[in-house]
Amino acid sequence: LQARANQLNARMEGEAKVALDEIEKALIRPIARTSYACVLKCYDDAGKSAPQEQIEHCSRQCQAPYQMAHNVVNQEVGQFQNRLGRSMASCQDEASAMITPQVQKDARKMKKVEETLLRCISKTVDDQVKALGPMRQRIEAQLKQLPK
Repeated sequence: LQARANQLNARMEGEAKVALDEIEKALIRPIARTSYACVLKCYDDAGKSAPQEQIEHCSRQCQAPYQMAHNVVNQEVGQFQNRLGRSMASCQDEASAMITPQVQKDARKMKKVEETLLRCISKTVDDQVKALGPMRQRIEAQLKQLPK
């Protein structure tokens, strides 16, 4: 049971990592580059005469889209993790509800409980992996709406 659960967990983590890496490389990095280029321009425009407050204000404005992009990603990832957690808890609840004192004494019946739990977890992982595509689409749509 534990080995199969670990396999499913590793699959979920791997798929999520791939999706988040793609989001970071394709969507976040260009925003980061633009933000940093903008900050550099703040310093170039300020030269040696502008006050520090002006440079800081300019820098904050440049970094705002990058910060907003990170907030969008963090919010989506948080919602994804919440859905995953609720689904896993539901699997645990389903398995726990099957356990009675008689079931606990019967190895064959306990094996059925474990199989039910694994089927549920496996379906949850499949569903959540499928949800990574729509999550990316939502992130991409929100990032396109950010101020440049």
